[in-house]
Amino acid sequence: MAKIEISKTGLLINSVTIVFPIDIKVLHQALGDYRYTKKQYNHIYTWDDFGIMAFSKEGNLAESLAVELELIKYDYCPKSIFTGSFLFEGHELFAYYENNKKQLTKLFKGDRSGAFILNGISLWFGKEADKITSLSISPYKEQEKTKKATVPVDTEFKIFEPLWQEWISEINKIVSTDNDYYNLAEGISEEDIKNHTAPDSKITIPPALLNFYKVKNVDYDAVTSAFQILINNWSYELIPFQDIKQEWELIQDLQFDEDDLPEQQEIDFEKLQSNNYANPKWIPFATGRNGDYLLYDTDPAPKGKFGQIIELQNESWERNIVADSLDELIQNEINNLKAGKTEHFDFIIGKKN
Repeated sequence: MAKIEISKTGLLINSVTIVFPIDIKVLHQALGDYRYTKKQYNHIYTWDDFGIMAFSKEGNLAESLAVELELIKYDYCPKSIFTGSFLFEGHELFAYYENNKKQLTKLFKGDRSGAFILNGISLWFGKEADKITSLSISPYKEQEKTKKATVPVDTEFKIFEPLWQEWISEINKIVSTDNDYYNLAEGISEEDIKNHTAPDSKITIPPALLNFYKVKNVDYDAVTSAFQILINNWSYELIPFQDIKQEWELIQDLQFDEDDLPEQQEIDFEKLQSNNYANPKWIPFATGRNGDYLLYDTDPAPKGKFGQIIELQNESWERNIVADSLDELIQNEINNLKAGKTEHFDFIIGKKN
């Protein structure tokens, strides 16, 4: 059995001091003979009896270690799982993990597991269906965080500040801030705005949306988001500001050539102006992840309102006005949450039907 220890003094394997990058000879001293596999981009050293692997780009020094807790059927993977002892700060690792989850650090965008960081060492938890299946040990260098330039909200849009705070407050009553899908982020920076207002940009973000995102933004999440809006029993998740342009382009890809344009579905042409799949001046800010969007209308028909919110349904081509403004839309969602209409959070909070 192998014994691994990570403490404020460093990393030990079977009482042998391990320093990254790790000389393979040192790992041999700690764990004994290994099985070697050469792949296109990696040299892999496997200790089958211990459930441990080392990965090296060049072959002599290992940049990371893997501890396998479930068998994987790749030729280089251990033939046995790790059954040894693993101590973190003097505590049995998995007991420590259960009691200290708030100390986990997300290592990359979309990281659902997180890692413990100690003395320049990262201990990352690989998970499948909420079960820890592997551990990855590697060096960790604290990345210097660049403070974003503050972008004040324009006076005429100050309403978004208390509106955001009320929305956040209601969501926090349902979803814990340490939930994997709680993706609130700081408001956008001058650089973020410049990237969407470049001279060659085909999309123009209206002032209301810019100021809405000046207050708060959200991070991208590959699965779902706590910041969502329920419309007609379907959840629309707030799009990260930096992804609005890409989502807009996806909508434009669905426009038809004039000769191929299908018959228009019923639409209120007195308020909505569109002669194709979507008016290019409709700006997406929330997605249903199924091709449906909530759009900010910057080009209404004569009886419509600038800034009215449109629900665009991909399959049916229905385009319906669901609010007269962005602040009305968010206030409606807040009111729904206060009234107990929270079923769209069932997946996020793990509620079973």
